[in-house]
Amino acid sequence: MKQVMLWLLPLLGALPSRAQERNNHPFKVFSRYDYYLSPQTGSVVGVIPDSLQASEYQLVLFHNGKELSRSTGATGHWVAASVTGLSAGINSLQYQVLHGQIIADSGSVTIRQLAAKNNAVQIDRLTGGLIADGLPFFPFGFYCVGVGDLAETEVAHGFNLIGTYQSNLAATFGERKAYMDRCAQLGVRVNYGVNSLVGGGHNGAKGLDMTEDEKLAILKSEVLAFKDHPALLAWYINDEPDGQGRPPAVLEKAYQLIKELDPYHPVSVVFMMPQKINDFRNTMDIAMTDPYPIPGPADKVAEDVKVIHSKLQYEKSVWLVPQAFGGQEMWSREPTAAEIRVMTYMGLVNGAKGIQYYVHAPGNLNPQSVSAWSACSDMAVETAQMTPFLLSADAAPVVHSDDRTILTKAFQYKGNLLILAVNNENKPKTLSLQADVKDGALSSQAELWFENRTVPFAAGNISDIIDAYSTRVYLVRAGGDTSSSLLYAGNLTLNPGFEKVVSPGLPIGSNVKSTSRSKADAGATFFADSRTSMEGMFSLRLTTPTDSGGNKIRLVPMVINAGNSYTVSVWAKARVQEKMPSFRMTMEAAEQDHAFKLGTDWKKYNFTFRANTSSTNAILTLEVPDQGIAWFDLLQVCPDPVIRYEINADHTATVNISSSSKDNELRYAVDRMPDAGSPVYHSPLKINTASTVYAGLFEKGKLIAGSQAFIPVNKALGKPVTLETPFHPVYPAAGAATLTDGIMGTTAFKDGRWLGFSGKDIHATIDMQAVGSIGNVKVNFLADPNSGIFLPSEVSVYVSVDGKKYELAGTEKNGKGSVRGEPYLRSFQVNVKNKKARYIRFIAKTIGTIPDGYLFKGSTSWLFVDEVLVQ
Repeated sequence: MKQVMLWLLPLLGALPSRAQERNNHPFKVFSRYDYYLSPQTGSVVGVIPDSLQASEYQLVLFHNGKELSRSTGATGHWVAASVTGLSAGINSLQYQVLHGQIIADSGSVTIRQLAAKNNAVQIDRLTGGLIADGLPFFPFGFYCVGVGDLAETEVAHGFNLIGTYQSNLAATFGERKAYMDRCAQLGVRVNYGVNSLVGGGHNGAKGLDMTEDEKLAILKSEVLAFKDHPALLAWYINDEPDGQGRPPAVLEKAYQLIKELDPYHPVSVVFMMPQKINDFRNTMDIAMTDPYPIPGPADKVAEDVKVIHSKLQYEKSVWLVPQAFGGQEMWSREPTAAEIRVMTYMGLVNGAKGIQYYVHAPGNLNPQSVSAWSACSDMAVETAQMTPFLLSADAAPVVHSDDRTILTKAFQYKGNLLILAVNNENKPKTLSLQADVKDGALSSQAELWFENRTVPFAAGNISDIIDAYSTRVYLVRAGGDTSSSLLYAGNLTLNPGFEKVVSPGLPIGSNVKSTSRSKADAGATFFADSRTSMEGMFSLRLTTPTDSGGNKIRLVPMVINAGNSYTVSVWAKARVQEKMPSFRMTMEAAEQDHAFKLGTDWKKYNFTFRANTSSTNAILTLEVPDQGIAWFDLLQVCPDPVIRYEINADHTATVNISSSSKDNELRYAVDRMPDAGSPVYHSPLKINTASTVYAGLFEKGKLIAGSQAFIPVNKALGKPVTLETPFHPVYPAAGAATLTDGIMGTTAFKDGRWLGFSGKDIHATIDMQAVGSIGNVKVNFLADPNSGIFLPSEVSVYVSVDGKKYELAGTEKNGKGSVRGEPYLRSFQVNVKNKKARYIRFIAKTIGTIPDGYLFKGSTSWLFVDEVLVQ
């Protein structure tokens, strides 16, 4: 073995001399999770020193001299080997770290497996993060004295954790059980306080008048009572034992008792003197630190988190307890909102994997500053959105700043890069960052994730500004194609995958109401969740604390057309519980109401309907009426079949037909509905004249869904248009070209396809670019009187050979006016009788002021026009 180590001396020359000694193990090798749940596959990690090339090393695992597995490749500076077929309890394995054929290190490692259990909380020792209910979990909450309604109030603000100072005596058991049950309903986790039972009182207080054995007996009863509770995250056993002079042995005894009774939940302790952490290494799984520096500089936060993280990395989880109090004892004031933000982000960039503010009370009792607690709430949803990055083990580049008061940290997840910057100075400044990234691997734009703006990201450089005592969070997405085969062509929903998030935690494209106003639960929540998704980065999480007490998500209105079929689909799953919840989707405009039972795995749910009437206000709703927590992704409404067309350069059209259903026959016909004898669709169709293409899905020869689309092939396609009347800048569509671009407007006036004119007649001239025979001219308008949009009183068509002298070809008058109700389309048609012309002009007369009997009476009416068709 000594000869082997001599071979290694050149490789390990950059290591400290003590690390080169065989018994110090220069390579850190450990079980990635503190325990695994059957039948999880285990993983043993080997961390390679930064001075060495990790890709040159391999980790090999053995059991009783037989090789079990070996690592393949490296991620950053670590390698990992998987382990299957673990036995219940402690599994002792042997390992070798190989450099080529040379054994660079060897030793033993233990890996623990426990029986599968709901509500288990694991620690990922590689990252220091927690896994709760099988998902990454970043605790973000606060201490309190008595829970009251704080849990339901603050869960709606993004907090997911509470830790209360409490009595653990039998007399108050009912209170504890009640708030734990309520937290479970809300999806809030509890850092459960049993600190009054471990050691003496705090700051000289006497504490409980009991012997240590008597307190341990109560501790045992508390653990047995709540160890299986779905709200339990961790056991909080002590408060600053290092500063209070409590012997580590007292905490170790309590720790061992808890772990014997409940090996599924970690134990937490808060420390005020990080340099003493080694004395308490065997007392906890989560080490919390509570530097309270304000009104002094905030630097101590970064220093303390950094010290504890460096001492406990790859072994424990490290949390920060930021200061959220003041105006008492030695603290003359509270931190400002900006100072709380800086302290919190200091923790994040230095390795904190949990945040628990000290302290919060109802209203503005603690902290007293409304803006300070608002800042905490803002960061709760920000941190939730960043969770998969903050808990990711993916190798991330180093980020540099020439300004030493700017703290930086990068995280990588699914190929995307997240960069955090913290300005630890109370003055605004320019910000220059440099990330060591490979060209082409990332987008050229960095999104300021919580500010709805972007800055260039070129060669890893970011140039921006940063406010005093402030933060910046940049998301640089992975380069390359990000399209998904799960997103269907023709989908009508605005944000189907909930990927567009402008305000932290809130996807665009919907609003919310209560499932039942009379039963509405104040703790019901809905958030974009970045921890789990069917595709992309986000899903939508709905939490319904009590039956009928949840929220109803209402998508922005869509347009559906009478006679067309539509398929509504969504991927969904729910958190495991004894009685699994259902979810419901409704569309009142189409008289659709469907309920589905949820499972614990992602599954696609769908229904298809045929619209009996047209609507521009078809609102799809989504709700979880039963108590539970559910996730949703890829919520889509698609015409079924989908008919799409493209206008070709030769003024023909290519039509593509598709369906989300792969199990039925897809048939088509032109200018009529298809039947069982119509052609089966195999390839795109070419359309040479204005036609309506119909498509249908057939099951055993029976039509089960159908749709249609008008294909506006005509002589005017792509021809230049001159407008004598300017359109309104609010409704510009594609400018004058809107009238001949072959894109038909829908009955939704905000679809971006309509040219809008306010109070003026429309004068438009189309240059056909050559003299030819003109048969008839159609001009399409939108009628939506409830929005102030009226049909013209008449449309006149003029033709000219030279563009100077025009001849009236005909006029169509509007004898019916504009009918209130659902918006509708109308074409005004003039038969030109095959006259020779190059120029076609139409004049559409406005009705002017809106008359009696309509909304907006007395105000100026609108004209909306889109396509001119010439045959």
